[in-house]
Amino acid sequence: MYDLATKYCFSLDKDTKKSMHYYLLLSNLEKNVNGAILEMRRLNRTRKTLLNRINRGKVGINNGLVYLANDTHFYFICIDKVYILMSRLGSELNDSDITALAKKLGKIFDIRTVRNHLEHIDARCMGFLSIKDEKTKTSKPISDFGNYINDNLSFNNKQFPSGKAGLIELKGIYQELLGILKKRYANKDPHFIWRGESEKRYKAITKILKKSGMLY
Repeated sequence: MYDLATKYCFSLDKDTKKSMHYYLLLSNLEKNVNGAILEMRRLNRTRKTLLNRINRGKVGINNGLVYLANDTHFYFICIDKVYILMSRLGSELNDSDITALAKKLGKIFDIRTVRNHLEHIDARCMGFLSIKDEKTKTSKPISDFGNYINDNLSFNNKQFPSGKAGLIELKGIYQELLGILKKRYANKDPHFIWRGESEKRYKAITKILKKSGMLY
């Protein structure tokens, strides 16, 4: 779980109003990164429970697939929000590297495709794979309607990462984003630098006091 966005409040632009807008984008982005982390914990617990039930021969309506499907859906909603917010932040800052990070995230998860499948499930039920299909009433066979291959969601014979590896990628991209924001924007704010140095001093003093036995 991350609690880093607050450090950048009022430090992303000299214009206070712009800085607050950028901070709100970052704060909500971080909230959805944390949402994905929480959902992954739930998914891992559900997978473990489901596997135990299968091994004991207890499969059926209450075998955990309902939990797995809904938690996977919300996991991808979180990823989609991170993608949208990061794209907007890159656009507002006119920062090509942040925009590239958003595109990288979108490519890893093919987030637009999986989002459309899950958000327009009514159309998929009718065999429509696009808005054009629906307008022209062109129904197509969907070979795979939301199953799981290992830890990945499979839909229409395509896998979308919903396991640990994808989450590691997401966290790495978020760390890259924070690195860009710190180096190019926040480090221009003397108050940001001062807060960072104060935090380092506090941690150093706390470490010394704990080592000496003066702080428990």
